[in-house]
Amino acid sequence: MSSTRSDTSENTATSHKTAVREFLRTHGEVASKEQLRAGTSVPAWYIDQIASTDAFYTSLNHHGRYVASKHVVGHRSTHDGFWRPEVDDGVAVFHRKEDTKSTLKHLAFRRPSGLTPAEAHDLLGRRCYRPLRKLAEQQEIHAVDWQNTTLYLHSWPSRRDDQLSQRQTDQPTDVTPEEPAKNGYLYRDELLATFLSVAVSQIQSIPPERAAALVLRQFEGDSFDALERRIRRNHSFRDALGYVEPEDVPDGTSLWRAFDDLQPDELRDCLQSMCGELLDDHDHAGEFIIIDGTHISAWANTREEIENGDVEGASWGKHEGSFYGYKVFLVVDAASELPVAITMETGKRNDTVAFEPLIEEFEERYDTDELQAALADAGFDSQGNREFCQDQLDCPLLTSINPRRSSPLATIKEEIKELFEEHGEEIESPYDALERLPQEQLSEYGVEAGSVEETYIFQAIKERMHRHLRAGVERVFSRLKSFTGLDRVRARKEDNVETHVVLSAVALVAGSLTAKRQGKPGLIRSPGRLI
Repeated sequence: MSSTRSDTSENTATSHKTAVREFLRTHGEVASKEQLRAGTSVPAWYIDQIASTDAFYTSLNHHGRYVASKHVVGHRSTHDGFWRPEVDDGVAVFHRKEDTKSTLKHLAFRRPSGLTPAEAHDLLGRRCYRPLRKLAEQQEIHAVDWQNTTLYLHSWPSRRDDQLSQRQTDQPTDVTPEEPAKNGYLYRDELLATFLSVAVSQIQSIPPERAAALVLRQFEGDSFDALERRIRRNHSFRDALGYVEPEDVPDGTSLWRAFDDLQPDELRDCLQSMCGELLDDHDHAGEFIIIDGTHISAWANTREEIENGDVEGASWGKHEGSFYGYKVFLVVDAASELPVAITMETGKRNDTVAFEPLIEEFEERYDTDELQAALADAGFDSQGNREFCQDQLDCPLLTSINPRRSSPLATIKEEIKELFEEHGEEIESPYDALERLPQEQLSEYGVEAGSVEETYIFQAIKERMHRHLRAGVERVFSRLKSFTGLDRVRARKEDNVETHVVLSAVALVAGSLTAKRQGKPGLIRSPGRLI
């Protein structure tokens, strides 16, 4: 007898389920409970407890008034699990996690930068303050105070630390200070005195005054003999370098030997010291760094030397076309536009491979506690580099998408580009952009909320939001090439080429520090006004 009653009950439940599904199918796959009561023969008790069945969801908003099939929600939901059909009362919100508590916990865990009550309200279409607070009280999620609101995060400390780091870059940031008024001119003898004040404690391989003379050479592009003559004839230069009489100035050969003996790492010590003094004056210094590379051609006497690859350390590479020479990589502070770290590699070195030694050089020399993100172009895009950046600097690496990784990513990159061209001013967070991307395409790519793929695209969107900061590195490369001779290589030994490369950065920053010390802030980024 009990078996018969059970079978009858199951048949009844199945018939109710079938009736509801048929009604939903003919009414746009979503209907209110009132419509189900009026339009079907399904009893009221079944409709009242329909959320507890294994076949239907009730809406997260409108007090659970609307009903939809789980199958339909699963197939029509966006990459983040939401389906938002239009209904009589506006929009009904459904989620694959079914109920409010599970959905909020899922969002707090999976969203790369956590969840605030305001964001939860926008996503679920209802107030979420109380259920979020209750989840936090039950220690199912973690709550922290964040900029006059509460931020709900993953319960694991390591995951929530990552989310907090991501939250810092959720909105576009402009840390570049306004260009102050010009303050006249800077003088080369002032620059020499500034550099000498730093070099005396950092340069050990050669006399510091000879290192200062080599810095002067970066601006002039002189041969070593011409540098000797220039210093001999200019008493201001001699005074700055401590040479009383013209005869005290080292000859060209001695200056070349000083160049040959000078250690690039000692120059990097000078660069670090000067940048440190300058960064102290910027409110946003150390918050964002930009990573990029450029190429310089090798100094070769004949075409045969280039074709045979006879120049030490040089090789054929591709950057804005083919070249024979070297690659120079920079870390630039976005707020001050200072080249804070510099490395050199052979021309064929891939940007991705050059990333780790550059970051190690930067991390070894600077405090990174305030760092929010590192920005780079697609050439540095790799999962390994992102993980290395997070481990070493405790901040995300924001790169544009490398279209060579896969054709779906190439398509999504174009979608992101078009999205920002059309709606850039309306996008206030990465989530705004994700919602505007073709959801069907994201689903086809396998993107789900909190997945590696979503995080990758999420970071690419953030890079696009902060791309204006990357323009600073191009200006730095332009100054290095135009004013301090980065691409005027006149050396063939690999070590000497590296010395030349680091000297160009040192010379540029020495000019900036001179402007600061002379009370001319408008000239900190104006090497063209050095006379």
